[in-house]
Amino acid sequence: MVRSRFGSGWFRLGLLVLTLAPFALLAADPAMRLVPLREVFEKGGITMKAIAGLSVVSLFLTFLYAFTMRPGTLFPKRFMRDAEDAAEEGDLEALRALCASNESPAARIIESAAEVLAGDSRVDYMVVRDALEDEGVRQAGALWQRIQYLQDIAVIAPMLGLLGTVMGMMHSFAGLQAGVAFANKADSLAAGVAEALYTTAGGLVVGIISMALYAFFRGQVNRLVGGLENACNRVLRRYAVRRQARSL
Repeated sequence: MVRSRFGSGWFRLGLLVLTLAPFALLAADPAMRLVPLREVFEKGGITMKAIAGLSVVSLFLTFLYAFTMRPGTLFPKRFMRDAEDAAEEGDLEALRALCASNESPAARIIESAAEVLAGDSRVDYMVVRDALEDEGVRQAGALWQRIQYLQDIAVIAPMLGLLGTVMGMMHSFAGLQAGVAFANKADSLAAGVAEALYTTAGGLVVGIISMALYAFFRGQVNRLVGGLENACNRVLRRYAVRRQARSL
């Protein structure tokens, strides 16, 4: 219990550092302190607004994963304890009812094995194990698919920044070609360059943060999938031992 809480604390601390570190570095830059955030959004144009929208989605997903992708939600201790007790007693109906009343991935995996056993209690152990592994692969795939959105944002954000760079330069050259006074041309050139630089920086910042968070949750998913596999295998082994003891 102490180790679990200690690990959870480090998880939240690492999550906070990964989220805030790039912003802290930018805030420490004297050049950035001279540019109001409102000006960045205004001069960045519609591309900057799209990048800001991606940053909000990335932040939302980060907190969602932090609160939902935990051992307590994937294989709850109370459920696993009750499932192990039912398997050790050989009570297949109680095990199925327990899985049906729980919405965790562990319940779905164990339920798949229990359904095979309910069809024929003398079925081979390897057949049951295959059913358990097949459902485990599906549940693990769902976890990987969830964090894939962070990687998608990490790829799209810099591309939007590049698009903003191109649009800013287009605005600059359009202003130079217009038949206006030299002072107005200089203002148009400066506005276009500002749009290009702001969107490039914004896209890179959002992309870097999202990729760092994706790498962080990728390691978390690896640990969770390993724990989920071990927890479900314990239930299956206890039932197999009980069935073997009955046959002797």
